[in-house]
Amino acid sequence: MSLRTVLILFLAVGVLAALGMFWNQHAIERVMRDGYGTTGKIISAKAVSPRFPFVFDGGWPRYVDENLSIGLQWTGRDGVQRERTGIAVSAAYAARIMVGNQLKLLTIPIQAVDDDSSLPVIVEDLDDHLSHIRSTSRFLAAGAGVCAVLVMLVIGWQAWSARRGGPGSATIAAGARRPFPYILGTLTAVMLPFGGYMLVNSYIEQSTLNEILAHGDEATADVTRAYGEVNKAGEAASYLVALAWTDKSGRQQTYGPTHISPAFWRQITRNGVQTVRQTRIRYLTGRSDARPLIVDDAAERQHQDSFGVKGGAVFFVLGLIMAGLTAFRYRARPSTAS
Repeated sequence: MSLRTVLILFLAVGVLAALGMFWNQHAIERVMRDGYGTTGKIISAKAVSPRFPFVFDGGWPRYVDENLSIGLQWTGRDGVQRERTGIAVSAAYAARIMVGNQLKLLTIPIQAVDDDSSLPVIVEDLDDHLSHIRSTSRFLAAGAGVCAVLVMLVIGWQAWSARRGGPGSATIAAGARRPFPYILGTLTAVMLPFGGYMLVNSYIEQSTLNEILAHGDEATADVTRAYGEVNKAGEAASYLVALAWTDKSGRQQTYGPTHISPAFWRQITRNGVQTVRQTRIRYLTGRSDARPLIVDDAAERQHQDSFGVKGGAVFFVLGLIMAGLTAFRYRARPSTAS
């Protein structure tokens, strides 16, 4: 399999996945616009594997854009009892309805349409789910765009190489083309940019933290939201908060959601319900993009930044090694010419 074929395959998958996300968003918005409010009972839940993000509902496969899907049962306005499965829920909502591997069989508010094709929408999860869909759609579209550019560059380079070689060179090139080690090349394409991004981003975060500790201003921030996320049933939840405060110039500032430690989560909640509404923070004046430091959770912030720098360095070095192996294997492998 050639590099061009691999890139075209990635491009096709990215475009199809982006279209699936767009269709999911359109379906949710249509139900919210044309549907009616009622209540539904959660009757089942199923973890969705990222390797096969599909569920079967009524014999038809459906793409699921989250890591957990649930089944709902409700009675429509027409008096018909309906039941649908494969309804995606966000990681934040999954943390509310899952306790380890146990599902809470709750009755929840939903928006529904009385037909056999539309999935009901969980009202309490609407904002988080749509936010996830939009961010994932942007990521998929960007990835597809990068693959499209790379495909054009590869095709252009091959055409230029054929013209440079003179008449008949295309036939010769087709017979003498070296097979590209696409597995190593794919690992390189994943690890190198991911490691570089993680390393640079974590280093910037670490530098910002040092600047906050040295020159930051202190304020009392409102914890406007505190919630957990569960990406997979049975896994420990991760916790996040959103913050709002008034800086020393009198301007309202917000930041979040931002991750906190389980220890700080236990400080501000009781039985999963937020009980503490304010916390001390340190921030950089005039830097609304800079992540503020929660004073009582400073150790977690330092651990996150340190782990990010070390993890990014490891991935980046592995990417460089993979790039070297890719180049070596490509040069060392004999051509297919006979």
